[in-house]
Amino acid sequence: MRSILLRPIPKFLLWKLYRPFIDFRFRSYLRKRLGVHIRSAKPAPTPPKELVLDIAAANRESFEKMFKRGFGFADRYHTLAKLELLRWFRQLEKHGFNIRTMGTVLEFGCGTGRLIQHFRNIKGLRLIGTDTNPKVSEWCSDNIRGIAFHRNGLEPPLTFAEDSSIDLVFAYSVFTHIPLHLQRPWLQEMRRILRPGGFLLCTVAGFWLERQFLNAEDTERLKQEGHVQYTSADKEASLSTQVGGSGWDIYQSRSEVIRIFGSELRLLDYLPGRQDVLILQKPRE
Repeated sequence: MRSILLRPIPKFLLWKLYRPFIDFRFRSYLRKRLGVHIRSAKPAPTPPKELVLDIAAANRESFEKMFKRGFGFADRYHTLAKLELLRWFRQLEKHGFNIRTMGTVLEFGCGTGRLIQHFRNIKGLRLIGTDTNPKVSEWCSDNIRGIAFHRNGLEPPLTFAEDSSIDLVFAYSVFTHIPLHLQRPWLQEMRRILRPGGFLLCTVAGFWLERQFLNAEDTERLKQEGHVQYTSADKEASLSTQVGGSGWDIYQSRSEVIRIFGSELRLLDYLPGRQDVLILQKPRE
């Protein structure tokens, strides 16, 4: 009996136990701020393995681990999404964002809709997702109701978005793959589509990713030049970038991020993490 109790709890069971707790926290947060303007939205199905390989695989070892029996991929997939959104909502609130007054939300680089789908728990929102990958756009359209999904090009504009029409744009692990020469054009496009006072929340590669994936030579190059850019032809590139055959992995120094992102939008906060979170705002005109 004692030996059974001392055995570690399998990961799939930990995520299965943790999921209802986070679901409760997420719904409680929304209920406290929105009252009757929330609803229950059934989670979308988890994406197939080949789609995850296309968009979210750092390396072969971590990719295979995600789908290993006993890892609890489905529970982890939805639980981490709600945890991230809770953190973002709270940080946005500190800078004057009001969840009760947002009307249109765009996930730029939506992938399999892991994050945007949970906004369906709020009544009355216009929800939009867009991605360059046609396979994920098609999968999202077929599997996630209540959201308009589009496919965008590698360069702006977003043809479906009018000027000053979006309250909140969020882009998780997107600018980490936009080549350096297109960063400013895309930030200018975010400025165009955001309403005055609207917010952009996005991530860039942080210290922990740099330490995990950059060798000593490239770490030094990052310090000296302010950036390191891998293409799909580089052996150092992430698995998803290599598999796609045409992509980039972008690492930038903190000073370069502040200079580039802050030149197009007002940079309100820079939160450290595995991926650093930037909170930016379009000035009120």
